[in-house]
Amino acid sequence: MTDTTIDLTVVGLYLVGITLLGFWVGKDSNQSREGYYLGGRSFNWTLVGFSLFATNISIGAFVGGSGLAYQAGFAAIVPEINGGLMLVISAVIFMPVFLKNRIFTIPQFLQLRYNTAAKVLFAGLFVTQSCLLMPLGLYTGGLAAIGLFGWELTPQNITLCALVIACTVGAYATFGGLKSVVITDAVQVIIMLGGGLTVAIVGVIKVGGFGALHDAAGPEMFEMLRPRGDPHFPWDAVIPGQMMHAAFYAFCNIALLQRALGSKDLENAQKGMLFGAFLKMGGILLFTIPGLVALAMYPGVKPDTTYAMMVRDFLPVGISGLVLAGLLAAMMSSQDSSINAIAGLFALDIWPLVRPHASEREAVLVGKTLSACNLVWGVIGAHLFLTLDDSIYKIVLKVTSFMILPTGVCYLWGRFSKRVNGSGAVATLLSGLLLGLTYIMFSTLPALKPHLPEIIANAHFYHVYPVFFIIFTCILYGVSAMTSPPTEAHLACINVTRDDSAPLPRLPWYRRFKFWLVVYLACFAAVYAIF
Repeated sequence: MTDTTIDLTVVGLYLVGITLLGFWVGKDSNQSREGYYLGGRSFNWTLVGFSLFATNISIGAFVGGSGLAYQAGFAAIVPEINGGLMLVISAVIFMPVFLKNRIFTIPQFLQLRYNTAAKVLFAGLFVTQSCLLMPLGLYTGGLAAIGLFGWELTPQNITLCALVIACTVGAYATFGGLKSVVITDAVQVIIMLGGGLTVAIVGVIKVGGFGALHDAAGPEMFEMLRPRGDPHFPWDAVIPGQMMHAAFYAFCNIALLQRALGSKDLENAQKGMLFGAFLKMGGILLFTIPGLVALAMYPGVKPDTTYAMMVRDFLPVGISGLVLAGLLAAMMSSQDSSINAIAGLFALDIWPLVRPHASEREAVLVGKTLSACNLVWGVIGAHLFLTLDDSIYKIVLKVTSFMILPTGVCYLWGRFSKRVNGSGAVATLLSGLLLGLTYIMFSTLPALKPHLPEIIANAHFYHVYPVFFIIFTCILYGVSAMTSPPTEAHLACINVTRDDSAPLPRLPWYRRFKFWLVVYLACFAAVYAIF
């Protein structure tokens, strides 16, 4: 049996095993909307935290994140570190509102605070984002498999790998709903952590230790805030551009927050989100250190190919197959969340407009059908990313940031301002969809880049981000000022008092959310102080 055959066998057994597990845990979740889309609201904080981490850390973080660390060093971890902080802030200011109102999907907050049109437009934004990212996720998984096994990078091989991945992750996510997603995520986090740490540890040993790695990469690669003019993460783009992106992602991302909506209560939701923020700090070891190891050992190669090269060169046969399984776990845990989220969004937020009296069974069936269609599109479109110049991770950051921005503006000001209304929200979401898509396409596709104004084409997309934020804020407040104020019914959803939340049991100090919140903030400050 050849080395490649052994690794393929290991990967195949993993894919079969995780798919069967997903089917088994989700076999009783198909009878109701709450069971299928929220797992019966039964998740404890550990499951919420593991699933949040698994959803947020996709294969793009390993393949593309290590590739970005190859070029930008520790600055590549900034999105994850900042994202963790904003996840904690979201747990404090938004999760009490969401759980108080017993919403099934994140867009339903827009319906309560603004109107149905705002909810539907948010759904359109998320569907657009999913259509853009589904092929990219399957392309990234195919890229990892091709790099590990030394196959030729062709459209045909990318499509074949994407098809295999889609048939596994799509099967259990479509059949078993959120419960299948969350349980398999918990298993897959363990696999991806084991695989990622193995690559990092072996890589540091091969370089000669951390001291040798520091000398080989250079001290500037161990700085999280890079100077102005840096092409990857200049500090003046990170603050405030990237911080805004992280905030809006944590405040209203559907795939990310759906498992928190499925938690038992507010305590488990908030602790789970805090646990997920702690886990995100592990990205330093999982893909930043491997990126620097690759810089030291493979100078001059294409950055996004280095992770697969390290797996192939550093690890013995069989173990390399397990690590590839960990990479696929990262991709699957992100894709299965997207599949479940888009299914719930369409079935619960859009389909009732067509069929107001649809049964629970019909709502589940409609969601499954849309999930299958999105997977088919992902397989068909995966090979299109072969022609792009930007790194995978930067493309993901750009797409997610500009698609979530107009919605984030509506959530942020809708949560704290009593003057913004439904008309302003609709205008903001419409303009956001048009402007965001235009910027993404013209700044990413090589054929369209020359048509952008030079000042925008040469700017880092996080430099552009605050400008868009100001534009959308002006649209929201401007249109709201020209129309009637929101009614008391539309403001009731944000009035959360101590009595509105379920009473929390008296816990020892070391089990309280506030204690671990202080610990997390201290760790966050320490990371920035050290690097």
